Amino acid sequence: SLRYCRSIVGILRVTMKPALMTFDNGLSRWIQSLPAWLGPIMVTVSFLGLPIVVIILATAAVAVAFREHQTKLALSFAAVLGGLGVNTLLKLSLHRTRPDTLYVGTMKIKSFSFPSGHAYGAAALYGLLAYLAWHTLPSPWNAIVSSLLVLLIFLIGFSRVYLGAHFPTDVLGGWILGGLTVLIIVIFLRPLT
Repeated sequence: SLRYCRSIVGILRVTMKPALMTFDNGLSRWIQSLPAWLGPIMVTVSFLGLPIVVIILATAAVAVAFREHQTKLALSFAAVLGGLGVNTLLKLSLHRTRPDTLYVGTMKIKSFSFPSGHAYGAAALYGLLAYLAWHTLPSPWNAIVSSLLVLLIFLIGFSRVYLGAHFPTDVLGGWILGGLTVLIIVIFLRPLT
Protein backbone atom coordinates (compact mmCIF):
# COMPACT_ATOMS: atom_id res chain seq x y z
CA SER A 1 0.00 0.00 0.00
CA LEU A 2 2.81 2.42 0.88
CA ARG A 3 4.65 1.35 -2.29
CA TYR A 4 1.50 2.09 -4.31
CA CYS A 5 1.19 5.55 -2.70
CA ARG A 6 4.81 6.31 -3.52
CA SER A 7 4.21 5.28 -7.15
CA ILE A 8 1.21 7.60 -7.42
CA VAL A 9 3.17 10.44 -5.81
CA GLY A 10 6.06 9.79 -8.22
CA ILE A 11 3.76 10.06 -11.22
CA LEU A 12 2.18 13.24 -9.84
CA ARG A 13 5.62 14.75 -9.20
CA VAL A 14 6.69 14.27 -12.81
CA THR A 15 3.46 15.50 -14.38
CA MET A 16 2.57 18.31 -11.98
CA LYS A 17 5.97 19.43 -10.73
CA PRO A 18 6.41 22.40 -13.08
CA ALA A 19 2.97 23.82 -12.26
CA LEU A 20 3.40 23.22 -8.52
CA MET A 21 6.85 24.79 -8.48
CA THR A 22 5.56 27.85 -10.33
CA PHE A 23 2.67 28.17 -7.87
CA ASP A 24 4.85 27.55 -4.79
CA ASN A 25 7.65 29.88 -5.84
CA GLY A 26 5.36 32.71 -6.97
CA LEU A 27 3.17 32.67 -3.87
CA SER A 28 6.17 32.24 -1.57
CA ARG A 29 7.92 35.26 -3.12
CA TRP A 30 4.81 37.39 -2.69
CA ILE A 31 4.23 36.35 0.94
CA GLN A 32 7.91 36.76 1.85
CA SER A 33 7.96 40.24 0.28
CA LEU A 34 5.50 41.50 2.90
CA PRO A 35 6.90 44.00 5.45
CA ALA A 36 9.69 42.84 7.77
CA TRP A 37 7.83 44.16 10.85
CA LEU A 38 5.52 41.14 10.48
CA GLY A 39 8.47 38.88 11.36
CA PRO A 40 8.08 38.86 15.17
CA ILE A 41 4.31 38.39 14.83
CA MET A 42 4.80 35.46 12.46
CA VAL A 43 7.35 33.83 14.80
CA THR A 44 4.89 34.12 17.69
CA VAL A 45 1.98 32.77 15.65
CA SER A 46 4.15 29.95 14.31
CA PHE A 47 5.01 28.96 17.88
CA LEU A 48 1.33 28.23 18.55
CA GLY A 49 1.42 25.61 15.80
CA LEU A 50 4.60 23.84 16.94
CA PRO A 51 3.91 20.10 17.04
CA ILE A 52 5.16 19.98 20.66
CA VAL A 53 2.66 22.72 21.60
CA VAL A 54 -0.11 20.80 19.85
CA ILE A 55 0.95 17.61 21.67
CA ILE A 56 0.96 19.34 25.06
CA LEU A 57 -2.42 21.02 24.53
CA ALA A 58 -4.10 17.93 23.08
CA THR A 59 -2.68 15.70 25.83
CA ALA A 60 -3.92 18.13 28.49
CA ALA A 61 -7.35 18.12 26.83
CA VAL A 62 -7.38 14.30 26.85
CA ALA A 63 -6.52 14.27 30.56
CA VAL A 64 -9.17 16.87 31.47
CA ALA A 65 -11.84 15.14 29.38
CA PHE A 66 -11.10 11.77 30.99
CA ARG A 67 -11.18 13.34 34.45
CA GLU A 68 -14.60 14.78 33.63
CA HIS A 69 -15.75 11.38 32.30
CA GLN A 70 -16.09 12.78 28.77
CA THR A 71 -14.76 9.70 26.98
CA LYS A 72 -15.76 10.72 23.43
CA LEU A 73 -14.18 14.12 23.89
CA ALA A 74 -10.99 12.53 25.23
CA LEU A 75 -10.87 10.17 22.25
CA SER A 76 -11.40 13.12 19.93
CA PHE A 77 -8.32 14.90 21.23
CA ALA A 78 -6.41 11.60 21.16
CA ALA A 79 -7.35 11.35 17.47
CA VAL A 80 -5.66 14.73 16.90
CA LEU A 81 -2.49 13.19 18.35
CA GLY A 82 -2.89 10.12 16.15
CA GLY A 83 -3.27 12.33 13.11
CA LEU A 84 -0.02 14.07 14.02
CA GLY A 85 1.61 10.65 13.80
CA VAL A 86 0.07 10.09 10.35
CA ASN A 87 1.35 13.52 9.28
CA THR A 88 4.86 12.54 10.39
CA LEU A 89 4.68 9.21 8.54
CA LEU A 90 3.65 11.06 5.38
CA LYS A 91 6.64 13.38 5.73
CA LEU A 92 8.98 10.42 6.16
CA SER A 93 7.54 8.56 3.18
CA LEU A 94 7.22 11.47 0.73
CA HIS A 95 10.67 13.04 1.39
CA ARG A 96 9.88 16.50 0.05
CA THR A 97 12.76 18.84 0.79
CA ARG A 98 12.11 22.18 2.44
CA PRO A 99 12.68 25.51 0.71
CA ASP A 100 16.29 26.69 0.50
CA THR A 101 15.97 29.57 2.97
CA LEU A 102 17.92 31.03 5.86
CA TYR A 103 15.14 29.94 8.25
CA VAL A 104 15.41 26.31 7.16
CA GLY A 105 19.21 26.50 7.42
CA THR A 106 18.97 27.52 11.08
CA MET A 107 16.31 24.98 12.12
CA LYS A 108 17.50 22.85 15.05
CA ILE A 109 15.37 19.84 14.13
CA LYS A 110 15.57 18.86 10.47
CA SER A 111 12.55 17.24 8.86
CA PHE A 112 10.90 16.94 5.50
CA SER A 113 8.48 19.53 4.18
CA PHE A 114 5.20 17.93 3.07
CA PRO A 115 2.73 18.09 4.72
CA SER A 116 3.40 20.91 7.18
CA GLY A 117 3.16 19.67 10.77
CA HIS A 118 2.33 23.18 11.98
CA ALA A 119 -0.53 23.48 9.48
CA TYR A 120 -1.82 20.01 10.35
CA GLY A 121 -1.66 20.66 14.10
CA ALA A 122 -3.36 24.02 13.74
CA ALA A 123 -6.18 22.70 11.54
CA ALA A 124 -6.76 19.60 13.66
CA LEU A 125 -6.46 20.99 17.20
CA TYR A 126 -7.75 24.52 16.73
CA GLY A 127 -10.29 23.28 14.18
CA LEU A 128 -11.68 20.84 16.74
CA LEU A 129 -11.73 23.60 19.35
CA ALA A 130 -13.56 25.88 16.88
CA TYR A 131 -16.16 23.15 16.30
CA LEU A 132 -16.61 22.68 20.05
CA ALA A 133 -16.81 26.43 20.68
CA TRP A 134 -19.41 26.85 17.93
CA HIS A 135 -21.64 24.18 19.44
CA THR A 136 -21.19 24.85 23.15
CA LEU A 137 -20.68 28.57 23.75
CA PRO A 138 -23.61 30.99 23.90
CA SER A 139 -24.17 33.42 21.06
CA PRO A 140 -22.35 35.63 20.06
CA TRP A 141 -19.30 34.10 21.79
CA ASN A 142 -19.57 30.92 19.78
CA ALA A 143 -19.11 32.86 16.53
CA ILE A 144 -16.38 35.12 17.95
CA VAL A 145 -14.26 32.32 19.43
CA SER A 146 -14.74 30.03 16.43
CA SER A 147 -13.78 32.83 14.03
CA LEU A 148 -10.66 33.67 16.04
CA LEU A 149 -9.61 30.02 16.04
CA VAL A 150 -10.12 29.75 12.26
CA LEU A 151 -8.08 32.95 11.84
CA LEU A 152 -5.34 31.39 13.99
CA ILE A 153 -5.31 28.30 11.74
CA PHE A 154 -4.86 30.53 8.70
CA LEU A 155 -2.16 32.67 10.32
CA ILE A 156 -0.14 29.66 11.48
CA GLY A 157 -0.04 28.28 7.94
CA PHE A 158 0.68 31.71 6.50
CA SER A 159 3.52 32.20 8.99
CA ARG A 160 5.24 29.01 7.81
CA VAL A 161 5.47 30.37 4.28
CA TYR A 162 6.35 33.91 5.41
CA LEU A 163 9.23 32.58 7.53
CA GLY A 164 10.46 30.36 4.68
CA ALA A 165 9.89 27.06 6.50
CA HIS A 166 7.46 25.61 3.95
CA PHE A 167 6.10 25.90 0.46
CA PRO A 168 2.42 26.93 0.19
CA THR A 169 1.44 23.44 -0.99
CA ASP A 170 3.00 21.97 2.19
CA VAL A 171 0.67 24.17 4.21
CA LEU A 172 -2.34 23.27 2.05
CA GLY A 173 -1.53 19.58 2.55
CA GLY A 174 -1.36 20.05 6.32
CA TRP A 175 -4.64 21.97 6.36
CA ILE A 176 -6.36 19.28 4.29
CA LEU A 177 -5.11 16.48 6.55
CA GLY A 178 -6.09 18.45 9.65
CA GLY A 179 -9.51 19.23 8.23
CA LEU A 180 -10.07 15.57 7.38
CA THR A 181 -9.08 14.65 10.93
CA VAL A 182 -11.72 17.01 12.36
CA LEU A 183 -14.30 15.69 9.90
CA ILE A 184 -13.57 12.09 10.92
CA ILE A 185 -13.77 13.06 14.59
CA VAL A 186 -17.11 14.83 14.14
CA ILE A 187 -18.67 12.03 12.05
CA PHE A 188 -17.36 8.95 13.85
CA LEU A 189 -16.42 9.97 17.38
CA ARG A 190 -19.18 12.55 17.84
CA PRO A 191 -17.45 14.37 20.71
CA LEU A 192 -20.54 16.25 21.88
CA THR A 193 -22.86 13.27 22.34
